[in-house]
Amino acid sequence: MSLIRSYERAQSTPMRHRTGTIVVTAAVSYLAVAAIVMFYLLPVGFALGGAELLLAQVVVAAIGAVVVAYAAATVRRGIRRRAALWALATDLGWEYAADVSDRVWGGSIDEQIPRSARTTLDYVAAPEPTPFDSAQRVFSVGDGEGASLHTTRMVRIPLSAEAPRITLRSRRVAGALSALPRVPRGRNELTLEGSFSDVFEVSVPDGYEVDALYLLTPDLMAILLDHASDCDLEIIDGTLHLYLSPVDLTDPAQLSSFLAVVGVLHERFARRTTLYRDEAAPPLDAEAHRRAGDTLSAAARTLDTRTRFGPILAAVLAPLVPLGLGLVWMQFG
Repeated sequence: MSLIRSYERAQSTPMRHRTGTIVVTAAVSYLAVAAIVMFYLLPVGFALGGAELLLAQVVVAAIGAVVVAYAAATVRRGIRRRAALWALATDLGWEYAADVSDRVWGGSIDEQIPRSARTTLDYVAAPEPTPFDSAQRVFSVGDGEGASLHTTRMVRIPLSAEAPRITLRSRRVAGALSALPRVPRGRNELTLEGSFSDVFEVSVPDGYEVDALYLLTPDLMAILLDHASDCDLEIIDGTLHLYLSPVDLTDPAQLSSFLAVVGVLHERFARRTTLYRDEAAPPLDAEAHRRAGDTLSAAARTLDTRTRFGPILAAVLAPLVPLGLGLVWMQFG
């Protein structure tokens, strides 16, 4: 039994039939448009005839064939990659789901991006030895012609206890957190020793600067510089959210690197949060047993943000670009 057929049976999803329908629909749609171009627009609109008309019709048909073939090959590669990821998860004892867009994932993406503008695909969850779950998240920022599409491989790593909300945005790449409509305010930025602040922009809630220094020890900062300098991270309550560039987990080298990063971050962050306690947290009942980090104050869970005006400006100006080009053409044409 082929890998794709095994995947379809396990997921109860006839991927080949569904994607085949998509390709056929696209081909028929293009054929309808091409027919109008070949048999009306070219001979009537452009007044072509004879050999010129035949050559133009052949070119239009060839372009359509190439486009449909490329679409079919792309869809086929996507099915094979998804089937390979399912097989990998099965071999490793992980949970796998093709689409979990209906689940609440948490983190800044869910907070700032409407559900209709985000999808969560290729979900895997590993219970041991390092517990984590991960998915590819695709989200759109902005509306209309000014919208931009972003893709990130997101990982959730459970921590041993809660900790203040801390955001680390890589300055080396325009990662997922930097692409969001809102980013932390400058007054919440924390400057750390050495070259760490040259690589990461660290933001913490007001009044929790000392707590962040307690958590981000020199050894942990060295780990982040060595293993996650091109990633964005944020601590939200008892979870570490990691945002990476898209990763092909079916590639052995990329999978090994991915698991190494997840493993070292889980071990180091869990070690620091285990000992953390928020002194500003509300007191519990005297008879209740309280462990370090079980509760946080409301201030520790929030981080002030400001609006990024770049996407807004792009959305406003994008519709004006065709008008500007038209005016230039009229002026110099």
